[in-house]
Amino acid sequence: MAVAISSPTRIIVRLVHASVNALRAKARDLGAGGVHPQWPARMEMCERCPMRVVQCGKSYCGKPFLQLIEREEHTDGCGCPTREKARDPSEHCPRDTHFEPAKTSKTSCNCVWCTAV
Repeated sequence: MAVAISSPTRIIVRLVHASVNALRAKARDLGAGGVHPQWPARMEMCERCPMRVVQCGKSYCGKPFLQLIEREEHTDGCGCPTREKARDPSEHCPRDTHFEPAKTSKTSCNCVWCTAV
């Protein structure tokens, strides 16, 4: 369920956030930055998720980000490539086990990944 109207500022913030995530993923591919120690288990959960979309041979959490910039992440997915998202130690699944928005803080998280891994 995508949100129909959004402010230009919100769209710019989402584009900047996605760009930062893409740069971190490229840095990890080059050997810089950390990789989550449980990333294979996280990736497997993504591969079984009903929100998963495969496009051009690549697995995404929902439609790829640029195809649906404004979205409800817990129902539409976040649009990230699942492999890169699962490898990033700072990332979390956008939903909880009941397909509600995950609640993430510095001390706790109820996302699908954190409650299972």
